[in-house]
Amino acid sequence: MFKRIIKYFLTLFREVYIYESKGNKKKIFYDNFILKKYKSINSIKHKSIKKYLTNENRKERFKNNQILFVLFYKKKAVSFGWMNLKSSWKITEINKIIFKKNTLILYDFFTDIKDRNKGYYTKILNLIKNIKTKNKFLIYCLKNNESSKRGISKAKFILVDKMKGI
Repeated sequence: MFKRIIKYFLTLFREVYIYESKGNKKKIFYDNFILKKYKSINSIKHKSIKKYLTNENRKERFKNNQILFVLFYKKKAVSFGWMNLKSSWKITEINKIIFKKNTLILYDFFTDIKDRNKGYYTKILNLIKNIKTKNKFLIYCLKNNESSKRGISKAKFILVDKMKGI
C-alpha cells in the first residue's frame, strides 16, 4: 500500500517527452542484427527472453494484444521493446491516458546494462520502423532520461509534446 502511495505521488511531478515518426522510406538493414516479433508467449524459446518476461509480470501484456520486439546481435538478445496496437494508452509514469489515432505506441524498451552505449536502442527503433504501415510510431520517455532521448532522436523521431503529471 505504501509503495502505491509513493508511486502515485511521484507521478504528479514527472514529465514525459512524446516523440513521433513515420515509417522508414527505405528499409534499413544492419549486419549481424535480426529483429524478431513475438505475439504470444508460446512462440518464445530463448532463455534470456523468458527471463526478461518474468520480471515485472510482463507476460500479461500478450493477453492485451501487445507485441514484443527483440533485437538479436549474433544470436544474442541485446534489446527488448513493446508495441501497443490500440489508439489509447495509459502512461503510468505520469498517470495519464493519451489518445492518438493512426499511431503505434512503442514503450518500455530495455537493454541490459552490459550491452548499453552500443547503439542497440537506436537500431531496434530503426528496425521497428521498417514495419509496413500507414500509421505513425509514437514513443515517450521521462524528461530526465538523457540516454533514451538521445537514442530516440538518433532514430529520427521528432519531439511533438511534453506532458506533466500535474
